[in-house]
Amino acid sequence: MINFATKRSNLLLTGLALGATAMATSLVGYVRREVQRRGYPSWEECQCDFKDKQAFFQVFHSRHQWRGATIVTQEWGAHLVNPAPWLRRLLHHGSQALAVLNMGNHYVERVTLSPQEAHQFVYAIQGKSMGEQDDESQEIMEKRQLIWRREVLHVPSHPLDAYVHRLYPLPVTKKISAGLPVLWDRASDTPITVEGTLLDTPLGTRIDYIGWTPSQVAYCTARLEATRE
Repeated sequence: MINFATKRSNLLLTGLALGATAMATSLVGYVRREVQRRGYPSWEECQCDFKDKQAFFQVFHSRHQWRGATIVTQEWGAHLVNPAPWLRRLLHHGSQALAVLNMGNHYVERVTLSPQEAHQFVYAIQGKSMGEQDDESQEIMEKRQLIWRREVLHVPSHPLDAYVHRLYPLPVTKKISAGLPVLWDRASDTPITVEGTLLDTPLGTRIDYIGWTPSQVAYCTARLEATRE
């Protein structure tokens, strides 16, 4: 009787182990196929912070706030300095896997925001926050030339600290023709306050979320091959 119970338990455990192995193999295969289909860069081709930077801030959670026409972003994560080569590769491939498994098709898009678009966007935001403006105020706004500026407000100084930066419009007197490269979050229809190699990707490139907010993106999850098609 004891032997029969032991054999049945062993069979059950073996079945569960085989099932778990099959599921894991299937999941790994799905992730690999999806990474290839989306056109994510390989480790050799990637220009991510994980590969090239001596130190970088890995975002785990972020929060975006509107303050008038200014977008303020607070990011929480880990400041990594000279991580081991195996950890760099793990972060690269892990980012791609998490982006594939992150359901909801969340992404940001690489666009160039022209001074005219900046003006229209800021005017719309200010119109919502300030209510209806009189004709004189509207005429003054229409004559102003606006550009976007990025500014770092706080750099983390300890492990539990936050990285705070903002994107804000700035009025200028001379005519500006150059636009500002940004990542645009289609879900909230707002620009994202990021810098770095992500802004060097081609126009129209989609960069998939790694986590749950637009700040959790990386060059590793840019759909570069899909952009070329």
